[in-house]
Amino acid sequence: MARFYIEWYGCSLNKADTEKLRHALVSAGHALVDSPDNADYCIINTCAVKSPTEEKIIERLKKLGELAIRKNLKLIAIGCLVEINPERIKKVAPQALLFGVEPEELGAYLGVKLDYSPSAPSLPYNDCISIIPVSRGCLNQCSYCCVRIARGRLKSNNPDDIDNAFANAIKRSREIWLTATDLACYGFDIGTNICELLKRLLKNPGDYRIRLGMLNPQHVKRYFDKLLQVMEDKRIYKFFHLPVQSGSDEVLKKMARGYSSADFEALVEKVRKKFPDAVIATDIIVGFPGETQADFEKTIDLLKRVKPDVVNVSRYSKRPKTNISERMIQSETVKERSRVVSKIVKEIALQRNKEFIGRELSVLLSEKGIKGGLLGRTDSYKPVVVDSNAACSFIRVKITDAKATHLVGIPVE
Repeated sequence: MARFYIEWYGCSLNKADTEKLRHALVSAGHALVDSPDNADYCIINTCAVKSPTEEKIIERLKKLGELAIRKNLKLIAIGCLVEINPERIKKVAPQALLFGVEPEELGAYLGVKLDYSPSAPSLPYNDCISIIPVSRGCLNQCSYCCVRIARGRLKSNNPDDIDNAFANAIKRSREIWLTATDLACYGFDIGTNICELLKRLLKNPGDYRIRLGMLNPQHVKRYFDKLLQVMEDKRIYKFFHLPVQSGSDEVLKKMARGYSSADFEALVEKVRKKFPDAVIATDIIVGFPGETQADFEKTIDLLKRVKPDVVNVSRYSKRPKTNISERMIQSETVKERSRVVSKIVKEIALQRNKEFIGRELSVLLSEKGIKGGLLGRTDSYKPVVVDSNAACSFIRVKITDAKATHLVGIPVE
């Protein structure tokens, strides 16, 4: 029996892969430990989507490489950064063994049967949440993105396998995340789509909640009205992660995103008309090469009109194996634009959340709170901090306060 320490970075797809790896190791009789100091093997599942994340991972690998020498342990790096920038990993941790995003070679080296498909057994995310990967790769050609290179073209999982995984997951979990590199194009390679998959999954009886992953506007607009109809079922969170990236059509063209800002705005308008409480999450990149002040102001104007509940703001950083010819914008300009947009989206989020004060809502308590209590989700996936010990239960909650990042509530008897 060997002792394994595992860390993961990045998206929920990486998390799903990590939990399948953990299950495979435990099933083979190995032990999972909570510190690299106590391990024989240290595995880091890496992410490549942003430069700050890469820097954090590289620094971590450097320290673990030094530990590996002192403790004579095996250091293994897997995942997207291995596919995109293996040279840099080897520079800071030359003794590290590198495996990419596919499980076969890693499983063979570890002597375990490793499978990342939905039908493969997995440890749950926590006592209430399970993650099911429905596809890998995408159909996009975004000029700034290296994940499409790391993950490759779209490979959708079989609906039968997903349905079986879902049926097993709801036996132990109340909240199920459907994850993918881009959920919007699920099934395009096998003659189906996410709407048809959801219809099938919802035939499984039970009081659970489904959270949908990221939906690229380029693809989801093809069937969005049908998706909204399917999402009338209360068991699907009214949560829409629609990454717009920029409010400027000129910038969107340079990004090769395949839609316009008006397309995005039309999607949000349909959501808000049908589900007024729905959570709209989006992503913004500031400082993209060639972004003018006018382009940036179009992004600000779009955010003020749409009023998304959650905005993930990133400063543009050139990623390995991408090729953007325009000159980089000065770092001070990028920092200032990031500061401006972050301030605005925080104000919008707080304003949106204050609208819920005084209301009584159904909340699924799904995670431990950072500062005590439990974190739950409303039917629209609004996060609510509640002083309760009723983990993995639905309770009625009265909203008493609002922060930019979450609501605060008390249980209603």
